[in-house]
Amino acid sequence: MKLVHFTVADQFHFGMISETNEYIDLDTACRDYYGVNPVKGADPSRFRDMQQFFQGGADSVELTKKIIGYIDRRRQMGWTPRAATGARYLFKPEEGVKLLAPVVHDAKVYCLAQNSKSHVAELGKPAPKQPYLFTRFFNSLVGPSEPLLLNPAGSFPDVELELAAVVGRRGKHVPKEKAMEQIAGYTIALDMGYRDLQYPGDGPVDWVMGKGFDSTMAVGPWVVPKEEVGDPYPLQMELKIGGTVRQKGDTTDYLFRIPEIVAHLSRGITLEPGDLLSLGSLGGVPGFEFGKESRKLKAGDQIEASIERIGRLVMPVRAEAPPPP
Repeated sequence: MKLVHFTVADQFHFGMISETNEYIDLDTACRDYYGVNPVKGADPSRFRDMQQFFQGGADSVELTKKIIGYIDRRRQMGWTPRAATGARYLFKPEEGVKLLAPVVHDAKVYCLAQNSKSHVAELGKPAPKQPYLFTRFFNSLVGPSEPLLLNPAGSFPDVELELAAVVGRRGKHVPKEKAMEQIAGYTIALDMGYRDLQYPGDGPVDWVMGKGFDSTMAVGPWVVPKEEVGDPYPLQMELKIGGTVRQKGDTTDYLFRIPEIVAHLSRGITLEPGDLLSLGSLGGVPGFEFGKESRKLKAGDQIEASIERIGRLVMPVRAEAPPPP
């Protein structure tokens, strides 16, 4: 199941991509399903966005499977699936579908730094004693239909592949033993930043300028529910730039795993459905070690990221338009 945010003719939709590569608006399809299969007390508007989907937990996944079966039965009877309201809920890629980042607008985004054995080794630093995090804001996020943008203020743009976990349940003071109950699913994250701005001379680390610029973190192309991914350790991960492998490994390289991260954060922060935990970078393959010129991105590069059982995210790199005079 591939959960997505997308637009058609600038109209926002939440839904999924079917096995036949069609885009289903789950909100409208759910209304149609309950219109034909009424259930006392059921909420036909429970799929208005991804956040509401996550709040439904495993019930949302089961209801979506019923909706897919309902659509298939209608097709076998020769019907064109349309909602009881007359609104469409099936779209084809050629109709101008644009995929957005599958992140709710008010979500909190937490990024792990120095969270893999291979990355700590290439940094030449000791491993952190507890999860080491920074945050990102919505301005920095882009989806599969948008490019990552290079800003001339930074001279050393770099990118890293990361597994991202999506929170599905509200919680605070979550014990490590129950932390995986908070997770709804997984997606792919590409964390781009500017090393020269992040490490300005002998000064302290500047996460805001290094990692906070517009259009510097790609997320997507979809969220896969955790029930379909299963145990996220191990998952194979690979990053290519211009067809050349730059990172390759698996999630067992991570120092701190999801239960430890959730327990650490929720000691003082209430996690909400839709919040994103980006688990950090692996080290680079030989010749792509931290700080080397080969890590620099340039306009025209194409980034291809893949994570086992989740999918593939392809992102172009473009130069940001110069400011008006």
